Amino acid sequence: MTKQLPAPEKNTSTSFKMLYILGILMIVDGHIGTFDYLDLGGLLRYQNYHIAIFMFVSGYFLNLERNYGEFFKRKTLRLLLPLYIWNILYGTLCWYLNNYHGFSLGGKFDLRNLLISPLTDGHQFIYNMAGWFIVPLFLVQSISFMVLKPFSEIKEEKIGSCISIIFFILSFVIASICVPHAVENEGERNLLLTFYRTIYFMPAFALGFCYRHFLEKHDNINSPLYFIILLSLISLLESIFPNYNHIPSWLNFINEPMPAIYAISLLSIMFWVRVARVFSPLLEKSRCLRYGAEHTFDIMMHHFIGLICLKYIFYIATIPQDRNILDQIKSDIWYYNYPLGETRCAWFYITISIVIALLTGFTFNRIYAKLKDKLRIN
Repeated sequence: MTKQLPAPEKNTSTSFKMLYILGILMIVDGHIGTFDYLDLGGLLRYQNYHIAIFMFVSGYFLNLERNYGEFFKRKTLRLLLPLYIWNILYGTLCWYLNNYHGFSLGGKFDLRNLLISPLTDGHQFIYNMAGWFIVPLFLVQSISFMVLKPFSEIKEEKIGSCISIIFFILSFVIASICVPHAVENEGERNLLLTFYRTIYFMPAFALGFCYRHFLEKHDNINSPLYFIILLSLISLLESIFPNYNHIPSWLNFINEPMPAIYAISLLSIMFWVRVARVFSPLLEKSRCLRYGAEHTFDIMMHHFIGLICLKYIFYIATIPQDRNILDQIKSDIWYYNYPLGETRCAWFYITISIVIALLTGFTFNRIYAKLKDKLRIN
């Protein structure tokens, strides 16, 4: 009989939901790129670990009790199907804006960008490019499930802990060897890049799995000394390996040994795990935070359209209006107009883009639910 793993305690689930909030704030803030509110003055640079945070949480909650068919059906419906639906919708929007409103963002509305590019690139229509990580997430979850599922019947706790440790070490070693050879360093973006992205994220996922089955019971130091030790280790590693900063989506700028890069990234994740635990009581008091934590997929998928909407609102509100600003908005996704100065408007971009993203997701989910009901009636 398969061993039933204990469900995460309520306070643990709340902490990880808070970690979701912190992670998605980093992603949106990082895409604005002018004022990183949570990077502690450049010590904890987002792009090295913010997406890995979601891999870590996914590894923590990996459920080995499902059978293979149930697991893959669930992951396909929750990850791949929404990815392709939104790819079609944003592809249509991209085609419309480029052909009728003078935009020049995104690629062609063709079969390659509709069917193949989501698997190899993820940036084909620009507006939904933050969803590039969904395919690597699906693959990381699938590979991990297939590797770990045969061990789910082990009843001895110590053996289960050893398996989680071995899984993490193997993931760490394999990724450290493979990732420096990522094809993007040669300017290629194909299925091989998807393979490297998947390998790259495996250690963070494995750490989440290992944390639940081994590390969590030892993570009980209730002292500011915990933060001091972590930040000191990160500071030391960054001083020894100053070129550790890299871009996960393309796996370029790998200019330091991968073990050092992973050490900095994974220590940063552990820092934010504890921060999330400290601030987790806020979720119990805030319905808005809980909703955001439960809909990070919507924020991830739609915050770029929220950012563009706010750029246009800022442009309309600017007097006198500069046509060059509008042209830049239509042609450069990374251009931001700041009518009040960037330090005054950056937080506004973050907040409003998240609101627009959640409204977009909420509207779609309501429409989708009604369509399902009608289909059942008919």
